[in-house]
Amino acid sequence: MKGFVKTVFATLVGLVLFVVLLVMFAGLVITGQEMSKPLEDNTLLVINLSVPITDKAPRQKFTDLIDGAVQKKDVGKQSLRTLVTAIRKATQNEHVSGLYLKGNVARDGYASGWAALKELREAIAAFKASGKPVITWQEGLDEETLYVVSPADEIVLNPLGLLEFNGFAAEVTYFRQAFEKYGIDVQVTRVGKYKSAVEPFLLDHMSKENREQLDSLLGDMFDEVVNGIAASRNLPPQSLHRLAREEAVIDAPTALARGLVTRVDYYDVVLERLRELTGTDAGEDIERLTGASDFLASVEKDDQDKDKLAIIYAEGDILSGDDEDQVAGTYISRLLRKAREDDKVKAVVLRVNSPGGSADASDIIQRETILLKKEKPLIVSMGTVAASGGYWISAYADEIYAEPNTITGSIGVFGMFLNIKKLVNEFGVKVETARTAPAADIFSLFRPKTEEELAVIQKFIDSIYDQFLDKVSEGRKLNRTAVHEIAQGRVWSGKRAKKLGLVDKFGGLEDAIAAAADKAGLEDYSIEEYQQPGSFMDDIMEELGFTASAGTGLPMLDSLWKGAGYLLQHTDPKGIFVRLPYDLNIH
Repeated sequence: MKGFVKTVFATLVGLVLFVVLLVMFAGLVITGQEMSKPLEDNTLLVINLSVPITDKAPRQKFTDLIDGAVQKKDVGKQSLRTLVTAIRKATQNEHVSGLYLKGNVARDGYASGWAALKELREAIAAFKASGKPVITWQEGLDEETLYVVSPADEIVLNPLGLLEFNGFAAEVTYFRQAFEKYGIDVQVTRVGKYKSAVEPFLLDHMSKENREQLDSLLGDMFDEVVNGIAASRNLPPQSLHRLAREEAVIDAPTALARGLVTRVDYYDVVLERLRELTGTDAGEDIERLTGASDFLASVEKDDQDKDKLAIIYAEGDILSGDDEDQVAGTYISRLLRKAREDDKVKAVVLRVNSPGGSADASDIIQRETILLKKEKPLIVSMGTVAASGGYWISAYADEIYAEPNTITGSIGVFGMFLNIKKLVNEFGVKVETARTAPAADIFSLFRPKTEEELAVIQKFIDSIYDQFLDKVSEGRKLNRTAVHEIAQGRVWSGKRAKKLGLVDKFGGLEDAIAAAADKAGLEDYSIEEYQQPGSFMDDIMEELGFTASAGTGLPMLDSLWKGAGYLLQHTDPKGIFVRLPYDLNIH
């Protein structure tokens, strides 16, 4: 027994020492990363497109730090504003000799979405317009990457590289047959003929209305990409449409002949060009390279005493609760209240990159936007998606900025309820219920709702939809009947949303910041981003296995589980949601 206790004690001591060493090592890594060095002449700003781009500053995971330190590679995620601000400031910085874009764009959910890529692309174009060179070497090219790098002076494609340009597609996964097979039933109530968020759980095919809205959305978004690339490469848009329809993929020499790239060559040739820009002797490693974060750390100063403009990010599904890693109703409303009550904050930008979610949580957030707007300017900047609940929390802003390829609208409401009675019965489990009233267990997972209960829920769905219309009509100063015509759950591109009055102006986050500052009469001010990266210690504990792992590693099973999880993860107490139809990953 004594030996057993000694073994357990030694194991615990070893585990504690291991964690301490990990923390110390990570601290050294972080310290090394955060120490800014003065910029030297002929410094090259490097942007790695293969690191997904989020709106708010991402949490840097422990494994990312270790990989970055040991393997000297870019990992994790990066924020859009960091990239855009760095490129903009590098344009005027005398020490920066050029901009190098490396890697293919990497998508991760709504990270590196099309609206974010447009903002990045415009910053790159402005850098080029300053007269400094923009260079990229690509092993292969796809639509996303070509869209971002097309303003570059030098686009070099590997001799065996391919250029994929085959149009846009959006895949919708339907779970009805799988749910039937495993004994899972879903009941829904909804308003709006386009409110197709529930379709994947009820149908095994795409409805006519959903196909109509997706065709329109994809067309608008692809036109934006085609027109952007065509303008940058001085090509007729028709040639790109023809490429997508008739060829889809072309080789490097053909891409050169069509004017889509400027050169076909190997990386070693481009490397010599980078050495030239940095004043590096032939055969030597290039030392004067800087990433966006390191560059900003070198040039930005402390502005604590200035008036502030606050940025609050609503990125992800809108949920009830106070989770700081989510668009949680209590949490985001608290940040809005903090900005309202802080006398140093003179204006606020709410950056929305959300497909929506809980109706209750959306309304809690919207309440704070209304109170904030009464006291200081509030500008909404829509990212890749700001739909349904994402639009709900945007409606009362002084102005709404979006990109032409932003996904927005989806003004509709649905209720969705899971019933796993058949599933548990298959495992020999039976649930009996005692109740004091017929509907006491109305939200139980173990029985279907009655027609009378669904009618009660539908009444609330109709009421919330009417409130949604009222709020959009009041916030946007639009005729209510007109709002109903463009609502009904339909998804719109930013291009069409502007014509319909749902969006005021085209522009990205920087444009929204400028508008908020102008409205508040600010000239010399600092920007405070309220959400900061999360707890580093939490990530260490996660890597040590003290939290549940997400995913099974089996794509089809994960897809099915994600579908079920979609129903389970939302915490709205009434099961009523204002959310975009499924997750649109347009590629």
